[in-house]
Amino acid sequence: MNDSKIRSRLKAQLTKFSLELCASLSKPLAGFVSEMLFGIQSSQDVKLSNIARSLKEEITLIRTEKRLSRNLKSAELEKELTPQLVRMGSSRIQPNTVLALDLSDIRKEYAQKMENLATVRDGSTGELHLGYWLCDVTGAEVNGGEIVPLYQKLYSAEAKDFTSENAEVLAAVDLIRTHTQGRGIWAIDRGGDRKKLLEPLLDRGGALRHPLHRQAHGDRPAQTARQRGRGSGAVPAPSSGAHHQNPGWEREGLRSALRRRADSFARPSRADVAGGDRRLRRGATDVAD
Repeated sequence: MNDSKIRSRLKAQLTKFSLELCASLSKPLAGFVSEMLFGIQSSQDVKLSNIARSLKEEITLIRTEKRLSRNLKSAELEKELTPQLVRMGSSRIQPNTVLALDLSDIRKEYAQKMENLATVRDGSTGELHLGYWLCDVTGAEVNGGEIVPLYQKLYSAEAKDFTSENAEVLAAVDLIRTHTQGRGIWAIDRGGDRKKLLEPLLDRGGALRHPLHRQAHGDRPAQTARQRGRGSGAVPAPSSGAHHQNPGWEREGLRSALRRRADSFARPSRADVAGGDRRLRRGATDVAD
């Protein structure tokens, strides 16, 4: 009896959410999304067999699995649900909300027939396996406990429409900025400071906050890792220069700083390597995880 009440309450909550999420989908696909949401929550699993089992339909389990699998192939799901999820979450994004963009991977080392399987690097172990790359964006308040899922997309370097990792990142940024109207502070993990990514972000008009912006204008002197480690701990406060009053950035100054940073990675000195600063040795490769 208690289980029945919990199931009914969960279904009611998920139905309300899915009605808004699936407003542009056909009725069969909207029903499928509602069933999948309930099945995942109920079974605490993403395998179709367990999801189908949790639905407790009065038909054979295999028929339920086949129906879910058939609907899961619909290209309309990603096309309609991705922008709708961003739109629904954008109302919770404030000017100081952190928008964390993470490039990760999903391993499919035992898969043989999945389309466009590509070689990916496992960020946890460093091993190379078959799978897909993942671009994920989540919003979070610095002092809050709530997170807002905004964007998630699997992509493969083997797909015909694949351009580059940079293009995938910029597509995610553009979609989210369209709905948030530029609100939020972007944070990108290792690999986010590449020149081919930073310059397009700067051209989008303040989509990024980065320490190089301060270095370019002289607000904070550039420090090596050794200086930061043995310093007094006092960091000069940002000056009240004109660029703090003007939201537009002097991009040329920042780009000069980017070029100097790129050069330091491309041509490390022996002193840098011996001294412990993080530099890429000549000929080394680094894969974003």
